[in-house]
Amino acid sequence: MSTEDQAGRSLDAAPMTTHGAARRRLAKAGLGAASVLWTTQASATRVCISASAALSSGLHSKKPNATTVTCEGRSPGYWKNHGGWPVSSDTKFREVFSCSGANDSTYGSATLLELLKGCDFDKHNLGRHLVATYLNVKTGWISYISERTLVQMWSELQSTGHYEPAKGVFWDAETTKKYLESTQG
Repeated sequence: MSTEDQAGRSLDAAPMTTHGAARRRLAKAGLGAASVLWTTQASATRVCISASAALSSGLHSKKPNATTVTCEGRSPGYWKNHGGWPVSSDTKFREVFSCSGANDSTYGSATLLELLKGCDFDKHNLGRHLVATYLNVKTGWISYISERTLVQMWSELQSTGHYEPAKGVFWDAETTKKYLESTQG
């Protein structure tokens, strides 16, 4: 397309809002942009979409068929201090999230409640947020993430050091934790 065509086309198109332009720049920037987007937009509101959808341009809380998703996730602090768990608080982390190598003696031997309270080895608090998100999914408070996806996140992080929410996009433990954190109230 020539420069003249581009100029003529921009006159016919509806002007992009400042917010829309910023979101487009962030989407083009990739992974770093996703964490900035969560920091700037999700600090006041929850991200109610899957990890792969968070990377697309349609950031909204609706599924493609326009049904409202369940977006009432609770924080690790909530689960640490409240009963009514969908599983026993004494459940070992390894019973939900397979552990190998050094993680088997640290994460694997900790209970879900112990991880929620905080463990020295959980330096990014990834385990805390995996457990809280898992409990949110089990209770039906989050419907856009599956248990399978959470297990996949952990498995990929444990084996490769990153989680790939979309082809060619890699999240480290800190970025994955920030995403999980943004799904909680």
